[in-house]
Amino acid sequence: MACKIPIMPPAYAPVVRESPITPRENLMRAFNHEKPMWMPNLYADSQICVAKSSRDMAPSKQEAGVDWFGTNYIYSPEVGINMPAGGVFDDVTEWREKVPWPDLDAIDWSRDADGFVRDERKALYMRFSNGIFERLHAFEPFEQALMDLLLEPEECRDLFERLADYKIDLFNHIRDVFPLDYLVAADDYGTALAPFFSTEVYEELLLEPTRRFVQAVQARGTKFFAHCCGKVEVFVPYFADDLKVDGIEIQDINDLPKIVHTYADRLLIEVKADPKVVYDDEKTDADLLAHVHQIVDTYGAQANPGSGAVMNLGCGSAHGYYLMEEELYRYSSEKYAGL
Repeated sequence: MACKIPIMPPAYAPVVRESPITPRENLMRAFNHEKPMWMPNLYADSQICVAKSSRDMAPSKQEAGVDWFGTNYIYSPEVGINMPAGGVFDDVTEWREKVPWPDLDAIDWSRDADGFVRDERKALYMRFSNGIFERLHAFEPFEQALMDLLLEPEECRDLFERLADYKIDLFNHIRDVFPLDYLVAADDYGTALAPFFSTEVYEELLLEPTRRFVQAVQARGTKFFAHCCGKVEVFVPYFADDLKVDGIEIQDINDLPKIVHTYADRLLIEVKADPKVVYDDEKTDADLLAHVHQIVDTYGAQANPGSGAVMNLGCGSAHGYYLMEEELYRYSSEKYAGL
């Protein structure tokens, strides 16, 4: 291995090409679990927007700060961003007295669109961090949050319901300004080895508040793309059949070939290139092209139900990225022809 895998992948200028339909139209076909014309390159085919008025997180991810709940964020050079570090309450029984809920109606959200220029060829999206479970361990120490799930389930459930109300209210204010095609909503449920909690705890405490959030987003015509880090295969049936989210962004420590083959008719599932391939500068162009073929052959719509998977392409060099991006479009278009 001759190239270090970065914490964050480098960003490259988007490719503009003539295509039968726009990248947005192609991606939204996939979100609707229909056969796209080629395998979408998710974030390259999307335009991000930011709600500048929101303080659901600290103002900058690159330094320490405080959000509008009073949650402290500590910057970690090792991770490359800041992370919430509690400071609101010591255990969940204190949430009613100590959580200062923001008055979202008092904010002029329309100002967030000042200077924003829409690219109609791309799908419009926004990211929501600090999910319903994540917010619990942002308010208090992480170990305490895990104990509270078991020792104070009723308090946790009440807080999660209130957080769902807040998330829905925040989303609706932002959705009034930005016509979002999809929302990437993060709520991490596990470590690299196992989930943080059992499915029984999930069903009792988190399933219904999360379902209400999902339904509220979808009711506004926005797709719900659930981001969830960790070994979380056990929750995929909930995503598909109970929450009915539109797509999932999970890590390849989970069995992605099996998940795509099983759920791609009702979940759009993100896949990535193998970092051991795309960040190794000893790999040849032929190696990179072969890797693209492997991805399409394994995860493509021609080999799986529904839309197949959506790609999130990264690479350690601009040359490699554009080589793979062009081949992803060409090869998947060829494989998807006639579907």
